[in-house]
Amino acid sequence: MNRHERGLEFKVGAFVFVGLAMLGALVVQFGRLGEGLKTYYPLTVRFTDASGLLKGSDVLLAGAKIGKVSGGPRMVREGQGVDVPLKIYDYIKLPEGSKFTVGSSGLLGDRFVNVVMPHGQPKAFLAPNAHISGARESGVNDLTREGGALVNDLRGTVQKIDTTMDRLNQDTLSSANMENLKSSMEHLNQATSALAESSKKLDGVVDQADSTMASAKTAADNLQSAIADTRKVLRSATQGKGLVATLLNDPALAADLHALITNLRAHGVLFYRDTAATAQPKPPEQTKPARQTRSR
Repeated sequence: MNRHERGLEFKVGAFVFVGLAMLGALVVQFGRLGEGLKTYYPLTVRFTDASGLLKGSDVLLAGAKIGKVSGGPRMVREGQGVDVPLKIYDYIKLPEGSKFTVGSSGLLGDRFVNVVMPHGQPKAFLAPNAHISGARESGVNDLTREGGALVNDLRGTVQKIDTTMDRLNQDTLSSANMENLKSSMEHLNQATSALAESSKKLDGVVDQADSTMASAKTAADNLQSAIADTRKVLRSATQGKGLVATLLNDPALAADLHALITNLRAHGVLFYRDTAATAQPKPPEQTKPARQTRSR
């Protein structure tokens, strides 16, 4: 074998060695062998429901892997959920108050533990072997479970509606009730027509009442005018200077006139005698007040 062939074999061997070395490095870096070379610190998260979490599931922070689930969910003695052990890379420090939830990659993807750090500058970090309370995000199973419950409720509601409609058709919308309703509507129509006729008659009565009230008002005005005229006549008769005023104001003249009429009725004109004057006492004459003499 000459020197040229030995050099070519050496170059090929070196190239293969470098390729195998790089392949081994990639296997160590991204394979399980690399995971075994890393160091972790343990955490325990309590979930009320950790369905779908398996040993080896990823622990993600903002989409980056920071650890894994070191074991399956374990029941607690109190019965309030399950404890899930986690292994976090020792160079990742999680602040206190971080939120641990069970997430899902896609609708039907594998479950993982998602970590959300609190806002603001962290003041303290989770210590190894710390116990944290976690939560669970809604996934396809949860949506399916809630959808099944909703469908059951919807079925029950539809059955109630069907029962109500059957009772409505049998009881309320029966033939007898429809006939009664039709009769009631006819009676209502008749009553409405009668009310319209009564309203027309009432309008005529109201018009007559208005005319009667107007006539009564006119009569009352005429009566007031007649009373006023009578008052004027009486006032003129009592306060005037005629015969009626003299008879009303002079008692002696009234008595003489009464006696004259009595004598005429008793004896007539030819045999007239004054017997009424002797039978009836004369009324006392009115004394005229003495005139006062003015003192000079």
